[in-house]
Amino acid sequence: MTNRELGSPKRTGRPRNSGRDSANPREEILKEASRLFTAQGVAATTISQIAESVGLRQSSMYYYYKSKEGILSALMEKNRESLTLAEKLLEEDGPVAPRLYAFLYTDVRQLCTAPLDFYELEIAALAQPAVFEGFEEDGDKLCAAAARLLELGVDSGELRRTDPAATALMLLSLNEGAQHRLWHGRREDEKPTTSSHAIAESVADYHLNSLLTDVSALAAVREAGRDFVTEYAGDEPAA
Repeated sequence: MTNRELGSPKRTGRPRNSGRDSANPREEILKEASRLFTAQGVAATTISQIAESVGLRQSSMYYYYKSKEGILSALMEKNRESLTLAEKLLEEDGPVAPRLYAFLYTDVRQLCTAPLDFYELEIAALAQPAVFEGFEEDGDKLCAAAARLLELGVDSGELRRTDPAATALMLLSLNEGAQHRLWHGRREDEKPTTSSHAIAESVADYHLNSLLTDVSALAAVREAGRDFVTEYAGDEPAA
């Protein structure tokens, strides 16, 4: 995998009742839909409510998403980005540490750029398992993939000896906490003052600093890890 350039051509999209403009209407729809799903449940939320919340005519909503199920599917796919990368990284050859770095960086970046705080998505998924089918299974797969990367790193001598399963769970939990506090902070003194890239890089650095057998190799590991990272367009502090 190689880096992809940030940004994409801007398109006007469909007209809005509110007169608001958004560079990414699809993401705004997902964010508002997520908020409504969490507040009142998936079954009680209608397409018309989502459209009104975003400022779109209901007919315009269908330009972006044909149904409520389509919105739910998009939310689940967004949550699978880290898992997709982890599975690809396990198929790669060469040093393990850069692959682990890329995975941890991407996991934080994906959590930050997702339309909803992961904890809120988790609450909705656990409350409505039939609607969010596969959510827990994906989480188990993600943890298993992270544990396998750790195991490979220990075997190669790049990472210090540790319990792969327990460490994987700890790393992923810390990533979730980082997006919750450092990106979706509720108090004014917790509002992000930097980009999601900077947060993800800081968290990945922290993790690898505690795992590498040779800490002096961190800068080289970070640089090598960039070859596996897909860049994200949404890189501004959360509103």
